[in-house]
Amino acid sequence: MITISYPRNGLDVSDWKERLDRTSLRYEFIMDDHATVPRLVDSGKEAEGIPAIEAYLEGLEQFVKDWYDDRCDKYDFDPDAAPKINGING
Repeated sequence: MITISYPRNGLDVSDWKERLDRTSLRYEFIMDDHATVPRLVDSGKEAEGIPAIEAYLEGLEQFVKDWYDDRCDKYDFDPDAAPKINGING
């Protein structure tokens, strides 16, 4: 799960929430009175500061986009058909 801790200084995190909603990944936002900069933690990976979090989210969005682009249901195939073997039936 992605956790973003951020300081109580008026930082608007709504854009990050919208972006994470579009990825369908689990996330949590925590307002931290002791934080001075926002910090993202995701399965041992960390990004600290607005530019680093922006870059991390861009990478996640690209990963999710590529994942859906490679899904097998977008290809036409017959799951009941025998596999084609060169020299035998293909």
